[in-house]
Amino acid sequence: MPDFQPDNLTSGPEGTADIFEAVYSQRAIRKFKEDPVSDETLRHVIEAATKAPSGTNRQPWRFLVIRDSEKRSRIAEMIRVNAENDPGIRDYFTEGAKSDDTGRRLMFTGALSLLNHLDQAPVYIIPCLYWDDRQDVPSNNVLTGASIYGAVQNLQLVARALGLGTVLTTFQAPVLNDLRPYLGIPENALPCALIPLGYPDANFGPTRRLPVDEVLFWDSWKD
Repeated sequence: MPDFQPDNLTSGPEGTADIFEAVYSQRAIRKFKEDPVSDETLRHVIEAATKAPSGTNRQPWRFLVIRDSEKRSRIAEMIRVNAENDPGIRDYFTEGAKSDDTGRRLMFTGALSLLNHLDQAPVYIIPCLYWDDRQDVPSNNVLTGASIYGAVQNLQLVARALGLGTVLTTFQAPVLNDLRPYLGIPENALPCALIPLGYPDANFGPTRRLPVDEVLFWDSWKD
């Protein structure tokens, strides 16, 4: 085992070449600096995503990178207006922000702030499942994501290694009918996430997760 001690992790905005540190300190970053992200850096992030496995190596992905500030603002407005007009979405965020659980309350407060200031992120990445005439249309079940979300995790981990913050959202889903014509997304591409990306105005650091013994079973499922 590498000489890595997760209990000794510290917080900070810097990148890291240590894969263990990247995994153990990758946080949802919802606040970003205005600093631009170079095309070369974005290419590295997307290339890392393409190194993920996929069923029969079909590589059914495409990545739409939105850098243009006008487009980012328009997309943010679509998402914000939809949330304001949808009681279910609005209540989901506002009630979560009132939670008695501190961690849950902070998460929802941060998510609501991101929703209201989404265009402050200098880049959006929209990973899409893509199929052509040689491939079957993906089914609408949980297994469909098996060939895209591994690529998303690669993308986020390498972004973390480079000192870039990300957060996985599905903000694109409720506005997909407007997003398709606006960005020219074809019908044979399914946007699976909207990932804001940029240099963090926050720190990476230790995360709160369930203890491994609460989620790990050996040889058979036992309570």
